[in-house]
Amino acid sequence: MKRLFLSLALLGATAVPALAGIGWGIEAGLNLSKLNFKNVSTNFQAKNRAGFFIGPKVNFSLLGFGGDAAILYNNRSMGLADGASKTMHSIEVPINARYTFGLGSKLAIYASTGPQFGFNVGGKKWSQLVGSEADTFEMKNANVSWNFGVGIRAMSHVEVGLGYNLAFTKAAKILERAGVDVSAQNQNFKTNSFTVHVAYLF
Repeated sequence: MKRLFLSLALLGATAVPALAGIGWGIEAGLNLSKLNFKNVSTNFQAKNRAGFFIGPKVNFSLLGFGGDAAILYNNRSMGLADGASKTMHSIEVPINARYTFGLGSKLAIYASTGPQFGFNVGGKKWSQLVGSEADTFEMKNANVSWNFGVGIRAMSHVEVGLGYNLAFTKAAKILERAGVDVSAQNQNFKTNSFTVHVAYLF
C-alpha cells in the first residue's frame, strides 16, 4: 500500500508540471473607443485610438483552466460629457481567469474575464474652460473595472486578443464650478474602452 501511494505521488509530481503551463512575457496594446468588424482599418484611425498600454505579463494553466495577470503602464484618453477629453496615466493590474481550448499543437483559442485595478500616476487636477468659466476636476487615486476578452495563442509564445474594459468606479470628480453648487453634479467620465493587444511569452 505504501508503495502504491508513493508511486501515485511520484506520478503526480511528474505529471503536473507536464500538464501545467506557466509563461512570462510582455504585453502591449491599444485602447479603442469603438470596435468595427466590417471595416477593420477604421479601428486604428487616430480619432478612434484612445491610448496604449504595455508591461510584463504572466500566464498559468492546468488542463485548459488557468489565468493571467499583468502590470501595465496605461495611457488612456477619457471623454467628458461636453466632448472634451483628458489623458489619464495609470498603472493597471488586470487579474483574469481564463479557459484555453487547443486546436492542435500550434494553435489555441482562449476566453478570459476578471477584475482590473488601476492606480493614477499622472497629474491629479486640471481645469477646463467652458465659455468664460473654468471648471476644476480631480482624478481619483484608484479605480476598479472588469475585463472581458477572447484571443488566439500561436506557437505557445504569441497571443493576439480583443477585450472590453467596463469601469465600475468613476475616474475623476468635479471639484469646483464658478457660481454653481457642484455637490450634486454627476459629470460623465467615459473610461470604458475596447482593447486590442499582443503578448509574447518567453
